[in-house]
Amino acid sequence: MRYPSHALRRTLSLAVLCVAGWLTMLPAQAGVVIGGTRQIYPAQSREITIQLTNDDKKLPRLVQVWLDSGNEKLTPEQSDVPFTITPPVFRMEPGKSQSLRMVYTKEPLPADKESAFWLNVLEVPPKLENGENQLRFGFRIRTKVFFRPQGLPGTPQDAAAQLRWSLLKTEQGSVLEVRNPSPYYVSFQDVALALGAQPDARLNHSDQYEMVAPGGSQRYLLKDKVGALPAGAHVQFSMINDYGAFVPMQAALQP
Repeated sequence: MRYPSHALRRTLSLAVLCVAGWLTMLPAQAGVVIGGTRQIYPAQSREITIQLTNDDKKLPRLVQVWLDSGNEKLTPEQSDVPFTITPPVFRMEPGKSQSLRMVYTKEPLPADKESAFWLNVLEVPPKLENGENQLRFGFRIRTKVFFRPQGLPGTPQDAAAQLRWSLLKTEQGSVLEVRNPSPYYVSFQDVALALGAQPDARLNHSDQYEMVAPGGSQRYLLKDKVGALPAGAHVQFSMINDYGAFVPMQAALQP
């Protein structure tokens, strides 16, 4: 992928842009919105289109986009993924949209399971025209991109139903473990252990529940230690489907 000049790259890659002297802070508000909370790239497609919109009706944005394979600290120049995305740098006028073209460059990826990547969108607000020195904040949004080989068995929602949940006792406390035997990634909005009709042992976890990879597993630490499980104990969770909707589900605990 070709990138803009070094000076422009450096400007865009800074999360905070400072100008010495008296500082005026611009409103800390992101304006660029990505169409969809995740992107699905079918392996048989020549390309996919991703839509961005500048929701700010007054100010333009300077935007840089790139992909990474999970390391959010990599710069666009360091990222090595089998995709190109164009345009990599552009200006978005107030209230306008921009289409991104993402193309798979055919480097080998697993054919028997999904692969996950991340789309990065960095936006920088414009310089005010009043001549004052300014402190300008850049905003970066990261969203998932799933490369989906053709002919995978089942569906992503089938994958959520196939998850295997178990309760483990560790030195850190009670842990809820989930295993994914399917070829699809499964993402969660929330997860809870229900010892009765309602969840009553919430996870001691951040708001961002880790997705579970194909053939992989994840562990979630519970707030409280759990002793003997009563009859009917189960897991309640919401998976996030291809359209970003939350689908409530429940599953029995494996012995």
